[in-house]
Amino acid sequence: MRRFHWFLGAVFLFAPVDFANAIVFFSQGNDANLTSPGGGLPWDNVVQMRNESGPIGTGVYLGNRYVLTAGHVGPLTSVKVGFVDYLLDSSPAIAVGQADMKLVRLASDPGLSGVRLNTNPSGDAGNSYLVGYGVGRASSSLLGSSPVAWGDSATAIKRWGTNLVDGAIAGVQVGGYTSDLLRTQFNSNAGINEAALTIYDSGSALFRQIGSEWYLVGLGAYVQNSGYSLASTQFNSKDSDDSYFIRISSYSNAVNQIGTVAVPEPSSSHYFVGGLLFLGFLALRKFRPQKS
Repeated sequence: MRRFHWFLGAVFLFAPVDFANAIVFFSQGNDANLTSPGGGLPWDNVVQMRNESGPIGTGVYLGNRYVLTAGHVGPLTSVKVGFVDYLLDSSPAIAVGQADMKLVRLASDPGLSGVRLNTNPSGDAGNSYLVGYGVGRASSSLLGSSPVAWGDSATAIKRWGTNLVDGAIAGVQVGGYTSDLLRTQFNSNAGINEAALTIYDSGSALFRQIGSEWYLVGLGAYVQNSGYSLASTQFNSKDSDDSYFIRISSYSNAVNQIGTVAVPEPSSSHYFVGGLLFLGFLALRKFRPQKS
């Protein structure tokens, strides 16, 4: 049984790199996991954050026109929901405490139900689903190759993958933000769908099913090593590629409230459960939007 590691009050300084994050699979190609796995997972609520140049990150539609994304994702001009680009309204982004997280609002309603936010830290550990708009492999990068060579923005398609939340840490400082985080390891022990964060996955969703309902437990933020997952074969506690997610339960007082902002109660068919876990002795680097 995996142990859930807690590192409270830890402070880390991370050198910024010029990358946002994306989901990648150790043993799957670009054509894998492009449609919802079913079971009520809020697949449709994961959206793509965009600017004039194209994709720059991922977000989660919470309801009432609010989209939650990483604070460092920007500048933003629109949000792609399904196949439709929605402009942002004129209101400024809303910061969620001091965390690397913000809310933006769409100018019009995309017609989606909301997402249930996790409020219970005890539900954070265990099996989870990642959903994000990250890039895929370059055409020259063969399955099983190490490290992986990543594709360009044309390969940034919504994908899902799985991993285990196995640690949590509080008070992590990166680029002016201070966030509570959860951790997953990219160490090939979670099956063929095991996923990690890389380019354009900042703001991606980490979901857990608790009981019969789904909760958002984390929001993609950082990776260990070079700012994106290398998919290296060096899978051990020191050299493995770790992904870090902002812990929703630290910032949500109710299933429909994040920070000071309340969103509508979600329908029963779109519940999400959240968790947080994280091991915090490894160096992290911040994801930044890739400049064209």
